[in-house]
Formats: sequence, C-alpha cells, structure tokens
Amino acid sequence: MDGPIVDGGGSASGPIAFIDRDGVLNYGRNGYVNHPHELKIILGSGHAIARLRAKGYTICVVTNQSPIMRKLWSEERLRMIHVALREQLLSENENAIVDLIIACPHRNRDRCGCRKPWPGMLVKGNNILRDENKVNGKIDWAGIKPEPWHHLDVMIGDRKSDMGAGWAVGARTFEVTEQLGLPQVIERVLNDEDKGDFYDPMRW
Repeated sequence: MDGPIVDGGGSASGPIAFIDRDGVLNYGRNGYVNHPHELKIILGSGHAIARLRAKGYTICVVTNQSPIMRKLWSEERLRMIHVALREQLLSENENAIVDLIIACPHRNRDRCGCRKPWPGMLVKGNNILRDENKVNGKIDWAGIKPEPWHHLDVMIGDRKSDMGAGWAVGARTFEVTEQLGLPQVIERVLNDEDKGDFYDPMRW
C-alpha cells in the first residue's frame, strides 16, 4: 500500500484544522482502537468541532493506523471505526461535521512519507481540500519553520509526532493531554492571535 487512505472530501476556502484522532477526538486505548464499539469520543469534542466549523475551519482528521500493515485488521474495519467516530460527534452536536479523514496504514519501518511526523497526510489533505498539487518534499528539520499555506492552519495532537507534522507545513501546533483532547485547547485555537505551542523538531 503506497499512500494514505482517504475517507471524505470537500473544499476549503479558509483555514484547515488538521486533527489527530486517538487521544484528541476519542479516548485512546492500549493496543489500538480495534472495533467501532471500542471508540468513545472525549466529551466536548463534537461541540469543539462545531465551533471550529462556525469559525470557518474545514476539518481534516489525520491519523497513524499501522494495524492495517501489521495485518491486525482491514481497511474496511478502519472505515467502520470512522463511521462510528462521525456518528458520535454528530450525536453530540449536529454541526460537528468531519470533512475528511486521512489515515496512514504504514509502520515506522515502511519508511513512508505519510506517517507522522512526516507531513504527507497534511499535504494530501491540503491538496484535496484546496484543489492544489503541493509536493510532499524534503523537510529541513534543522532549518526555519516553513511558511504556512494559510496563516490560521492548525495541527492539534497529543504526541510530538503530531507537532512535527504540523511544524513541517508551517501550521500552528497545539499539543493536548490524551484524556482531555481537543476541548482542552479549543479556546486557544479559536484565538487568531495565539501562535500555538513552541515546538523544536530537533529536540524530540
């Protein structure tokens, strides 16, 4: 499997909120979220998504899901898990629409360009939502943070790998605590003056 798995679509005329899944929108589990019935959203995640949309953000979930290449379960299982994610978010708030979900199925040893901290999923999401053709090129991790595609683009995650992917495309980066997730930082994200959390790609 060469590239990431894409579920959804849409178009972005404003900023994009790139959001990790496990630990940010739903509770993570030891040994992965393996079935739809194991997925439980973090309270307030649906309301937070709705607030982002009301502010003009397009929602793109970007998630590392190596169980597929590990042969633990199939791409169809992943699709079912994401159906459950969308349903639970909408159950909390009818405006909590996720436009696009992109999943990297690879393991670290597969050396792909889409597994975070590499920004391939964010590049893919940008190209789909903005109808562009940007290249997932070489990243100078020791250099200056790149210019963002949109000055309010944001990456929200609970791991340094999420922060790295956001840094690589110049996005604002916000790191959350796993049990608190997106609601923990939503006020900051919605503040246009908040530049996000400092991240040094050479020190993680």
